[in-house]
Amino acid sequence: MPLRIILTTGGTGGHIFPALAVAESLKSKAPDAEILFIGGTYGPEREIVEKADIAFVGLPVRGFIGRGLKALGALAAMSNSIGQAMNILREFRPSAVMGFGGYASFPTMFASWLLRYPCAIHEQNAIPGEANKLMGRMAGRICLSWPQPASRPAFKKEKTVLTGNPIRAGIARLGASPAPQGTSPVLLVMGGSQGARAINNMVVRMLPELRAAGIALVHQTGKNEFEAVRAGYARLGIPDEEISATVHPFIHDMPSVYARCSLALCRAGATSMAELAAAGVPAVYIPFPYAAHDHQTANAQAMQDAGGGILLPQPKAEDMSGKNELAGFVLDILKDGEALARMRMGALSMAHPDAASSVADELLNLASSQKADR
Repeated sequence: MPLRIILTTGGTGGHIFPALAVAESLKSKAPDAEILFIGGTYGPEREIVEKADIAFVGLPVRGFIGRGLKALGALAAMSNSIGQAMNILREFRPSAVMGFGGYASFPTMFASWLLRYPCAIHEQNAIPGEANKLMGRMAGRICLSWPQPASRPAFKKEKTVLTGNPIRAGIARLGASPAPQGTSPVLLVMGGSQGARAINNMVVRMLPELRAAGIALVHQTGKNEFEAVRAGYARLGIPDEEISATVHPFIHDMPSVYARCSLALCRAGATSMAELAAAGVPAVYIPFPYAAHDHQTANAQAMQDAGGGILLPQPKAEDMSGKNELAGFVLDILKDGEALARMRMGALSMAHPDAASSVADELLNLASSQKADR
């Protein structure tokens, strides 16, 4: 039987891009393998996955935690999606299935367990999400981005392997390149694939000081915030041409951006952090304060402990922004070449440039060593 692999996740780029990095590695290791990506119908995954030339099937799944009465409809959709996933698996007959977290992965992972197909999960964050904690009990292999705490491990030790967070090959290679050299420091602003309104607002408020200091910006706003941020730039009298060159709803070619930026101001999502670490980009991390289990703060704390970034809690950042102190804070970092060099080395120390290859190897080993009991 030919090698057939199903990858499943969705919702945000933080889940989707590690899966695509593993798909990229699988194609190089097993060129004849058939890869199918199963995600949600309502997220950005279809567009991103099909752009990567990978077969995609969408399920009508929605998250139901914290949705009030809408949770009843979401539960019905989840049940329907599990049934659809079972039909897809019976037809595709995968050699192995791997989930990358998020509610969009649950129907396919649960269906693979019910049908006794070998399955694995990858956990991006220092603190696992609910879907992965549940599926970790059923998975044969669990790939981790961060070491488990010895005091409260979320998964059985014998199932886990520390691989790091998979990143695309073009980004993984950046760490071997020298630090950016240029006349003007470049500040990258991003709030993950969906953007971050709080960070966007802070940056618009800082624009006069940043531009006066000669700082070039690359600003990924997120789709929903794009027009509001453009309007904020325009109110300051910034020409349309400069706005178009600076402000983007989403950036597909991140390797070229990472290669020239001096510092990032961003959220602390695991995938963004893995990419920044691999590229050796220093960062000021403003974790999303309402993330499940506050996992972004745990992510950022680990990076700060390694010297690769600065953890700046959102309430403190907003207070500094309100007092017009945040721009000075960012500019002081950008002007300190020695500090940036130290942070670059700290970030690189947290990098796992071979993570995609390691995860692909674990998945291929699982596929070859565990045969589905038909």
